[in-house]
Amino acid sequence: MSETTEVSPEISPEISRFDAENATSVAADFLKRLGYKGGWRPMKVSLEGELYVVELMFQKLSAKVQVSTSTKEIREYELQQGENASKSGLSKGKLIFLIAAVGVSIAVIKILGAF
Repeated sequence: MSETTEVSPEISPEISRFDAENATSVAADFLKRLGYKGGWRPMKVSLEGELYVVELMFQKLSAKVQVSTSTKEIREYELQQGENASKSGLSKGKLIFLIAAVGVSIAVIKILGAF
């Protein structure tokens, strides 16, 4: 009778290391999937209990994303306009309108022969 010996491969537990860099990547990918495409710059990452809190900035938009360390899921996120956007009294649209209005006014004055 032949005896078969079953050889089992060594099972080495894979160490999953979820750190600040991984949390930043997860947060940036999440924001891009939401439609906020662009070069998100990490500003701050902190570990608060079981959550990484990742703060990112893109142009005048800032985001605060909480990522679970155990499940790697987004727990909460918040988007805000940057301080520069709220303090600016003259937006691009207003500036374009102002330039167009001045141009039209000059054209009307020239047509009427005032200049």
